[in-house]
Amino acid sequence: MRRFAASAVVLLGLAFAAASVGCGGYAVKGRVVAGSFDGLVTLVDEDDPRLRGEGVGNARITIVRDPGRLNARRVATGVSESDGDFSIPLSEFGAGWLDEEWRVEAVRSRLGLAEGMVRMPRPGSGQVILIQLREAAPGEIGAMESSGREREDLYREVERWSTR
Repeated sequence: MRRFAASAVVLLGLAFAAASVGCGGYAVKGRVVAGSFDGLVTLVDEDDPRLRGEGVGNARITIVRDPGRLNARRVATGVSESDGDFSIPLSEFGAGWLDEEWRVEAVRSRLGLAEGMVRMPRPGSGQVILIQLREAAPGEIGAMESSGREREDLYREVERWSTR
């Protein structure tokens, strides 16, 4: 009987841990910085010197689960703070624990798009997601016209019209 009780307590503890990760207890953390690379998204240690770069605020970040499959789906979105830092709650079962790659996309007007495949950092691992956005070239979505006016941000327009 004592053995059964100990096993039940261990199973209950594991179930609680899995439920807390799967029910909003997990958040993807990282930083969006200005860079010269063509949209780099990567998992780095918290002390990586690239995280000290110029932060990019108001970048829209999207996380996609099972990106290479027919059942790919957007599971979370967020926006970076004015200093570039972000923390996005992710309530998907196994996030940060299962060995799978997720697609992370980021976009900001005049800074183009970054996307990449990463494994979600395990809680307490000391790792975060680094997103480097580069300045958009003339003629790209979000680039400046020769007159100095910002071109229409098509991403924002699509989002605005799709929510009606």
